[in-house]
Amino acid sequence: MRVFPLLLVLLLLSSTLAGCFDNDPPAECDGVDEGFVVSELVSDVNRMTTANVRMGDLDGDGRLDILSTQPLNGWVSWTRCDTDGCTEEILSVGLTAPVRTQVVDFDQDGSNDLLVADIGILPPSDDLAGSVVLLRRDAEGNFSNETLHSGIGRVACAEAADLDGDGDLDIVVCEFGNLNGSVLWLEQEENGSFSPHEIDARPGAIHAFPFDADDDGDLDLAVSLSQLSEEVNLYRNDGEGNFTLETLMKSDNTWFGMSGLEVYDLDGDGDDDIIYTNGDTLDMDLPEEQYPHDVHGAAWLENDGTGQFTQHELARVWGAYTAKPFDADGDGDIDLVIGTLQFDLVYPGVHQIDLVLLENVGDLTFVRHDLRNSQRYMITFDVGDIDGDGEADLVGGSHTMGNAGNAHRLVELSWQPELVWCE
Repeated sequence: MRVFPLLLVLLLLSSTLAGCFDNDPPAECDGVDEGFVVSELVSDVNRMTTANVRMGDLDGDGRLDILSTQPLNGWVSWTRCDTDGCTEEILSVGLTAPVRTQVVDFDQDGSNDLLVADIGILPPSDDLAGSVVLLRRDAEGNFSNETLHSGIGRVACAEAADLDGDGDLDIVVCEFGNLNGSVLWLEQEENGSFSPHEIDARPGAIHAFPFDADDDGDLDLAVSLSQLSEEVNLYRNDGEGNFTLETLMKSDNTWFGMSGLEVYDLDGDGDDDIIYTNGDTLDMDLPEEQYPHDVHGAAWLENDGTGQFTQHELARVWGAYTAKPFDADGDGDIDLVIGTLQFDLVYPGVHQIDLVLLENVGDLTFVRHDLRNSQRYMITFDVGDIDGDGEADLVGGSHTMGNAGNAHRLVELSWQPELVWCE
């Protein structure tokens, strides 16, 4: 365990942005460009291979902790913060290449556990190296490792929820694989064992989130498929764990680059909508005549409350990897922060935009702010009050994959609007 204060605060300056002044301020005026103020949360900032950042109260102290996965290092970082600083503990027992976590009281004993999706191997492969692992935490805070399911293709996600309505927690699993894979769920039996049920026998599942799409009292699944499918799907539950596929969005292009998925009530009408991004820069088959800033981007699917969805465009930006809802400017409505993954070697000469803030100015009308030369390779965010000050914090991590640039393993980001003052 390592203890340290917040180490560094940097103001990331942006280039000319949408929504800024059309002309430079007069010479007698001073100012600060808009951008994100970045606060380092961990001391070892050089291991910038963060795959996922997620919050949850793992130790049950009433404050949100930060769980971030480091698949290249084979561990999960458990970071706890207060107004004086942060403490980091490394969890690695029984893990190979963890990519996703969920804080959940899986055995319902009153102590939160950590469910881990372990991809096993990062490069594309059909090796059966994936697993679902539970780090079970007892009342004294000790962890024990239990592999709940193994011998399957690369696991990209594992989410616990009661999918069959019997009172215990089951698990939906994204078996991304490569040429082979599936979406499946693990039914928890009375003796604590798990029975696998295949939902979709196709590879490329990235995200699967249980939610009640149609307000019928059971949990449906929002799932994104990449590889050759390039879909956002709803798997509608009959209440007993039988799922029917409804495709909400499908691209006809194999180079679409499906990447991120969020389930969130974006329009504030009481039902959950779906936000998705397409921007997998490593989908290498983009035709030369296609401009990546036109092809990649973010959109959302509006739920009418019955599980019927209407698509709305949000923004086009190369390498869009995630779009996180967050009230960045503190005005009471929900903005969106888009993180990108852009590599010079993939599209040399194409201008890079590191982050995009979509500022909600009312009625889901967004003003776009492009941030360049700022926070690179930011592919994952989560939102919550990590220091107990009563305000929601935006926390993110970079996955550099050996590329140069201004990147950080785990940071808090605070929006700084453009300020101009004159004598």
